[in-house]
Amino acid sequence: MRFFEYESRAIVAKAGIPVTQHGFATSAAQAGEIAQEIGGPVVIKSQVLTGGRMKAGGVQFADTPDEAASHAGRVLALEIGGHMPRGVLVDSRAAVEHEYYAGVVWDGLRKRPVMLFSDMGGIDIEEVAQEHPGHVARGHFSTRTEFSEWQAKQVISSLGISGSLLHWPSARRDNFQSPEMICSRDRLAPRICQ
Repeated sequence: MRFFEYESRAIVAKAGIPVTQHGFATSAAQAGEIAQEIGGPVVIKSQVLTGGRMKAGGVQFADTPDEAASHAGRVLALEIGGHMPRGVLVDSRAAVEHEYYAGVVWDGLRKRPVMLFSDMGGIDIEEVAQEHPGHVARGHFSTRTEFSEWQAKQVISSLGISGSLLHWPSARRDNFQSPEMICSRDRLAPRICQ
């Protein structure tokens, strides 16, 4: 099962994981209204079930509601990888010190979920995995046993991450549920950027 980013945001928020202020729009006018409600710089993201949004022009930055509406109008008309967008995610622009990627996907060969983690962020994760395999860690797990915090830490630490970054899940013990959340709903995890 695949999810649009706006749908995965709802799943993540329901699990108690903090997300930035955002909204989903199907028109340029709606995007402008959402940007006005956010009250600051925003990112307009095409909602298509394919990669390469940034490179194709499906991710745009706006400083004002009018600029957000203008960008949204162009993004809504933009075909990416043979897909027309369902809408746009209007997301508050966050100052990011370093972007990581964490996700759970289904491994069709092993017939098990696999946790993926990258210290190079989530843009073009498939390309990162191919060109920089040392920056993507993997760990298979079973849906028959409870997913443990230790399993996640083992995957993350395999990239040399330690200290407070490694213990982030401990600080958010109640929030760090993505594999359990996913397995309990038979869904794939969205990408989560910190």
